[in-house]
Amino acid sequence: MSPEKKEPEAVSTLRETILSKIISEEMAGKREFSVMTRLSTEFIDILDALVKLEIFKSRSEAVAALLMKTILADMDLYKQLKEQADKLGELQDTVKTLALKTVRD
Repeated sequence: MSPEKKEPEAVSTLRETILSKIISEEMAGKREFSVMTRLSTEFIDILDALVKLEIFKSRSEAVAALLMKTILADMDLYKQLKEQADKLGELQDTVKTLALKTVRD
Protein backbone atom coordinates (compact mmCIF):
# COMPACT_ATOMS: atom_id res chain seq x y z
CA MET A 1 0.00 0.00 0.00
CA SER A 2 1.43 3.39 -0.97
CA PRO A 3 2.28 5.86 1.84
CA GLU A 4 -0.27 8.41 0.66
CA LYS A 5 -3.13 5.86 0.66
CA LYS A 6 -4.31 5.20 4.21
CA GLU A 7 -6.02 1.96 5.11
CA PRO A 8 -9.57 2.58 6.43
CA GLU A 9 -9.82 1.87 10.17
CA ALA A 10 -12.60 -0.71 9.67
CA VAL A 11 -10.46 -2.65 7.20
CA SER A 12 -7.46 -2.43 9.51
CA THR A 13 -9.50 -3.64 12.49
CA LEU A 14 -11.09 -6.47 10.46
CA ARG A 15 -7.67 -7.55 9.22
CA GLU A 16 -6.16 -7.47 12.73
CA THR A 17 -9.10 -9.39 14.20
CA ILE A 18 -8.94 -12.12 11.58
CA LEU A 19 -5.17 -12.43 11.73
CA SER A 20 -5.20 -12.61 15.53
CA LYS A 21 -7.66 -15.50 15.34
CA ILE A 22 -5.53 -17.32 12.77
CA ILE A 23 -2.00 -16.79 14.07
CA SER A 24 -0.26 -15.13 16.97
CA GLU A 25 1.57 -11.85 16.45
CA GLU A 26 4.82 -13.65 17.29
CA MET A 27 4.29 -16.20 14.50
CA ALA A 28 3.24 -13.57 11.96
CA GLY A 29 6.75 -12.11 11.92
CA LYS A 30 8.45 -15.46 11.36
CA ARG A 31 8.08 -15.73 7.60
CA GLU A 32 11.70 -16.45 6.73
CA PHE A 33 11.51 -18.82 3.75
CA SER A 34 9.77 -18.79 0.42
CA VAL A 35 7.91 -21.90 -0.76
CA MET A 36 6.49 -22.21 -4.25
CA THR A 37 3.29 -24.18 -4.77
CA ARG A 38 0.66 -24.80 -7.40
CA LEU A 39 -3.01 -24.36 -6.56
CA SER A 40 -6.24 -24.84 -8.43
CA THR A 41 -8.14 -21.88 -9.84
CA GLU A 42 -10.76 -22.36 -7.14
CA PHE A 43 -8.20 -21.80 -4.37
CA ILE A 44 -6.57 -18.89 -6.19
CA ASP A 45 -9.98 -17.23 -6.55
CA ILE A 46 -10.52 -17.56 -2.79
CA LEU A 47 -7.06 -16.18 -2.01
CA ASP A 48 -7.69 -13.29 -4.41
CA ALA A 49 -10.99 -12.55 -2.66
CA LEU A 50 -9.24 -12.44 0.71
CA VAL A 51 -6.67 -10.03 -0.73
CA LYS A 52 -9.34 -7.91 -2.43
CA LEU A 53 -11.19 -7.65 0.91
CA GLU A 54 -7.85 -6.53 2.41
CA ILE A 55 -7.93 -9.33 4.95
CA PHE A 56 -4.48 -10.28 3.70
CA LYS A 57 -1.95 -8.13 1.88
CA SER A 58 -1.05 -10.84 -0.61
CA ARG A 59 -1.72 -14.42 -1.65
CA SER A 60 1.56 -15.32 0.00
CA GLU A 61 0.50 -13.86 3.34
CA ALA A 62 -2.86 -15.65 3.14
CA VAL A 63 -1.30 -19.04 2.37
CA ALA A 64 1.31 -18.59 5.12
CA ALA A 65 -1.31 -17.63 7.72
CA LEU A 66 -3.68 -20.44 6.82
CA LEU A 67 -0.89 -23.02 6.77
CA MET A 68 0.41 -21.81 10.14
CA LYS A 69 -3.10 -22.07 11.57
CA THR A 70 -3.40 -25.64 10.30
CA ILE A 71 -0.08 -26.73 11.79
CA LEU A 72 -0.52 -24.83 15.06
CA ALA A 73 -3.90 -26.51 15.58
CA ASP A 74 -2.08 -29.88 15.86
CA MET A 75 1.40 -28.73 16.82
CA ASP A 76 2.09 -31.72 19.10
CA LEU A 77 1.34 -34.12 16.27
CA TYR A 78 3.55 -32.20 13.83
CA LYS A 79 6.39 -32.10 16.38
CA GLN A 80 6.12 -35.88 16.77
CA LEU A 81 6.19 -36.30 12.99
CA LYS A 82 9.28 -34.11 12.77
CA GLU A 83 11.01 -36.09 15.53
CA GLN A 84 10.29 -39.35 13.70
CA ALA A 85 11.53 -37.89 10.42
CA ASP A 86 14.74 -36.79 12.18
CA LYS A 87 15.23 -40.32 13.57
CA LEU A 88 14.60 -41.77 10.12
CA GLY A 89 17.21 -39.41 8.67
CA GLU A 90 19.75 -40.56 11.26
CA LEU A 91 18.97 -44.21 10.48
CA GLN A 92 19.34 -43.58 6.75
CA ASP A 93 22.73 -41.95 7.35
CA THR A 94 23.86 -44.96 9.40
CA VAL A 95 22.74 -47.40 6.71
CA LYS A 96 24.52 -45.39 3.99
CA THR A 97 27.71 -45.33 6.06
CA LEU A 98 27.57 -49.09 6.61
CA ALA A 99 26.84 -49.75 2.94
CA LEU A 100 29.75 -47.54 1.88
CA LYS A 101 32.05 -49.32 4.34
CA THR A 102 30.94 -52.69 2.93
CA VAL A 103 31.66 -51.59 -0.64
CA ARG A 104 35.10 -50.22 0.30
CA ASP A 105 36.19 -53.34 2.25
